[in-house]
Order: sequence, then C-alpha cells, then structure tokens
Amino acid sequence: MNIKSSWVTAFDEIISAGVNHGLAQHTTEDAFYNGRTICLNDRHLINFALCSYLGLELDKRLRQGTIDAVTRFGTQFAISRTYLSATPYGDLESMLEELFGGHVLVTPTTTLGHIAALPVLIQKGDVILLDQMVHNSVQTAAKLAQAQGVPVEVLPHGNLEILEERINELSSEYHHIWYLTDGVYSMFGDLAPVNALGKLLQRYEQLYLYFDDAHGMSWTGKHGRGYVLDQMPVRERMVVATSLCKAFSAAGGVLIFSSAQMHRQVKNCGGPMIFSGPIQPPMLGAALASARIHLSPEIERLQKEIKDRITLCNLLFKEYNLPLAISSLSPIFYIKFGHPHIAAHMVKRLQDEGFYTNHAVYPAVSLRKSGIRFTLTRHLSAEDIHHFVKAVARNLPQVLEKKL
Repeated sequence: MNIKSSWVTAFDEIISAGVNHGLAQHTTEDAFYNGRTICLNDRHLINFALCSYLGLELDKRLRQGTIDAVTRFGTQFAISRTYLSATPYGDLESMLEELFGGHVLVTPTTTLGHIAALPVLIQKGDVILLDQMVHNSVQTAAKLAQAQGVPVEVLPHGNLEILEERINELSSEYHHIWYLTDGVYSMFGDLAPVNALGKLLQRYEQLYLYFDDAHGMSWTGKHGRGYVLDQMPVRERMVVATSLCKAFSAAGGVLIFSSAQMHRQVKNCGGPMIFSGPIQPPMLGAALASARIHLSPEIERLQKEIKDRITLCNLLFKEYNLPLAISSLSPIFYIKFGHPHIAAHMVKRLQDEGFYTNHAVYPAVSLRKSGIRFTLTRHLSAEDIHHFVKAVARNLPQVLEKKL
C-alpha cells in the first residue's frame, strides 16, 4: 500500500534516515543488563538516554516482587477490569492513594490513561487549550475529544499571558476551559509554572488543569509523588496523570483525581478501562515493591543522589561554557544545535567516545531546534558525568564548524 499522506511521508523519511545513519531503532546486545551501559555493535556505551532516573529497575526488592507475584498469580490475568481485577490491584491502588493524596486510578499505560480520561472528562460545550510542547500522548487523546465536537487550540509553550487572554475570551462561549500541559517536559527538561497555573485556577472558575507528570515522578516530591503534586497538592478542577514506568521502574500509568465522581466516571466509561488489558501480575508485584520504597524514608536518600548528579551536570556545563537549552532542574538535559545533521554529527562523535545519547529531531522537536537529549540516572557516577561533559566540550568546536 502506498501511503500518500504528507506527514506520514515526512516522518517516515526522517526516521528512516536516522536508522540508516545508526541513530535510531537499535536493539541492545547485552546478555545481562547493568543499568549503566548498553552494548551496541559489540561496543559498550555509557547510557545517557535512560528514563529510569532512580535506577530501581535492578533493585533486588522489585525483582523479588515480580517473582513473588508470578509465583502466586501467574504470568497474566486476562480479563477486563470492568469485570475483575487481579488481587494485587487492591493493595497497589490503596498504597498509591496514600502516596499521591487523591483518588487514584491505575491504567494500563500513561497513554491509555489519557485516552481513558480526556474523552470522558471533556464534553461538547467545553474547549481544550494545549501547550505547544505537551506530550504527544496527550495530544493524541485530545484528538478523541475533538472528534466528539470539542474545539482544540494550541498555545505557545509556557506563555501564561496568552493563556489568560484566551481564558477571558473563551469564558463566555464555553462551559469549561481545559488547559493540558506537562509537569516536566520530556525533551528540554523544563518545568511547568505550576504555582502560576494554580493562581489562574483560583481566579477562573471555568478553568480546569490536566497535567502529564510522567517525567516528574519519583525523583522529586514527598514520597516521590512528582513535580506537580509537590508544588500543588491535588485540588478541585485538577487532574494529574503520571507513570509507573520511568523512575518508578514498574509498569502502567496513574490518574489522580480531586473528586470521587471524576474517578468513577473515568473508571466506568473510559475506553481503555473497559477494552484494554490490565497491568499483569509480575509488574503489579514490581509496582508494589516500588511503592513500599516510595512510602519509606529511603526515597529521600534516592532523590538526593539524583539531584546531586543534576547539580553537578549543570555546574560542569557552566564551567566549560557549554550551551544547554535551559539550566535543567530535572534529570533531562538538551543541547540545541538547530540543524538535524549537526546534531547527528555530535551524537556519532559521542558514540565514538563511548557515550549513548538521543538524537532529537522533528517531530519530537521543531526542525530548527534539533539537538541532543540526554538524561541522568543513579546508575551513572560523578566520574561518568565528568567524562561525558569533557567529551561534549572536546567535540563541540569541530561539530559547530559544520554550520559554517
């Protein structure tokens, strides 16, 4: 079949070029995974692209949690949660309500959580305002609400002046105005202005806030509840979605609601809650083990360790006078080069020096903001970070010459 859609053709060409140049769609060659390195083409590279920020995926308690769960409940529980949930679900959702401080609904993935929630919560007569950089999964779910007759408008990234203007302009026309944004943005690692958004929420009764805080989970906040809920505990007219993957090191997503009614309606009516499979017992076991760590004092030590690495990385980039898109307060960093070929050249040079990073290009970012995205985890040592920053500094002048 010859697909003629312009965006499909463009995306296909970009990703195929990345694959052909050895920048995308790799498969690791490790016989055993150690968290710090990956093996590609018979070479071990230090992994600066992992989203397991706390490094819990190798924790013996999470491993034992999967073993215990699969021993007791098998490899799967193949039935819709509309009818039955496997036994560990009850304990997990109870623990997560303590962790997050709201009404919790566990979803098969964060993406399916968005798809379950948005078409139920946002109805005809409402309007959706999307931050330009909100995660693609949120944008996808917003299109389902749009198909039901809900208008969708994209606003410039992080521009609260324009957001407030649009709230004022739309308030006479729509019942509810939903603003959809990330907590920690997945590409540049910048943080949503949560406190300022909270003030808008107080000022405008028609405003509702929906946050995707998948990348803010675990590494910050009380009990690791994430960036958004650390800044603003869940309140009326606010929903937070987050992930049990990434730093939580298990599987699935979570929706946190301020009201039992919202929780019930999404659980009863959200498509993926009816028609998608559940999280399977082994990963429920991992999630329970991770939740116990989050609810213990240990989480504060783990958070300090990753935050020390974030601080070190920022200091080193400043010391070497290297460009970052922002001085990141999260474990996500971004070096902007502009042209995708320049960014690709840098990625290849870093691979030659033993470091794996992400080549970030359209559609993940705009064409003029192509660059390198790298992340920090507890698997990485201070020495790893020093060596990596020195490699960036060593290669940057030659790479920038490509622009001339």
